Amino acid sequence: MSAATSAITGDGAIEALGSRPPLRRVAIMAAIAAALGLIVFLTVLPGLREAAPKRTGEPVVGLEPKQIRQVDVTPRDGSPYSFARKDGGWVIKLPGGESVVPSDRLDGFLETLAGLTRLVVIDEPDLNRAEFGLDPPRAVVTMRGDKEITLAIGDRNPPLTALYVQVLPKANIVLVGAVLLWEFDKLTALARTPPVEP
Repeated sequence: MSAATSAITGDGAIEALGSRPPLRRVAIMAAIAAALGLIVFLTVLPGLREAAPKRTGEPVVGLEPKQIRQVDVTPRDGSPYSFARKDGGWVIKLPGGESVVPSDRLDGFLETLAGLTRLVVIDEPDLNRAEFGLDPPRAVVTMRGDKEITLAIGDRNPPLTALYVQVLPKANIVLVGAVLLWEFDKLTALARTPPVEP
């Protein structure tokens, strides 16, 4: 029998090349393929899934937005005003009266503040707070709920990419994302709108 038509198996038996391999060999190969598939499933595929975004840095404040019932604002220029939760929404209280305001303005500000992390902490002694727009601050904002949090909002940094704030009564100054100022400006715009009696 020529080499082209036969092969010698490991146990010395002669098999025709065109015939089926033994059932045992097929079962072993299937078991190896299944084991390799399980290894890929457990080790490789989890790494291919889209990673969940992770918060980096230390949070500026520990704030639960839904727990806040009132937001008091004392601006550098102008009269103080406040926002309060009422009937599932928000109202603004001004010296001239009270009016309903869009809830997304307050919710957006609180959610942005809750998600902010510290970019830089400036805690040098004898800081000139006026250089950061904090003496006096642009505004002092107090959030009241299950706890009270007071934030002094200052100026933006020179590249206009971040904002200086103080979490009172702490003395250090924290640099945070400028998105907070954008959300705060939407609140101040509500205070400039004449109140409408509900």
